[in-house]
Amino acid sequence: MSVLLSLSMGLAEAKDADFNQPVTIDAGRQLVELADNKVTFSDRVVVKQGSMDVRADKLVVIRSEQGLQSMTAHGAPATYYQVLNNGQPVKAEAREIHYDMKARTITLLKDAKLKQNDNIVTGYRIRYHIDREQMEAESQGGTDRVTTIFLPEQLQNMNDKKAQD
Repeated sequence: MSVLLSLSMGLAEAKDADFNQPVTIDAGRQLVELADNKVTFSDRVVVKQGSMDVRADKLVVIRSEQGLQSMTAHGAPATYYQVLNNGQPVKAEAREIHYDMKARTITLLKDAKLKQNDNIVTGYRIRYHIDREQMEAESQGGTDRVTTIFLPEQLQNMNDKKAQD
């Protein structure tokens, strides 16, 4: 639980520093569909926003008159990396990474994996609600499950802290 809290709190610590920065997208190709307010980037796509770095095979950006609405990165896998305010990196990967600016959510979909230090959460879908500072992981059902791996020394530290309280 402490690891999940640190993973979700870590993303919250980075929101002010990174999520208000300009977004830069570098790709080998882009297709602009003005009627749909959609831009599709392909060929080794790199997205940067502050310390956030997303790598993908394809990126679909939806815009409106208010600006960017959403970005969806597709890859085998697409990757997400961000350095938090505490200096700790968060790494994530999935076949789809969806960033909804309006709803303020980041969703990892299909073979989702989130890693901070050596702590790992995997599942079909991992969604982080930036404003609520809440992370949820889901399985697809059936034999698919959500898995969290805690490091033994961190479990010991949690037990030691609980014994002191």
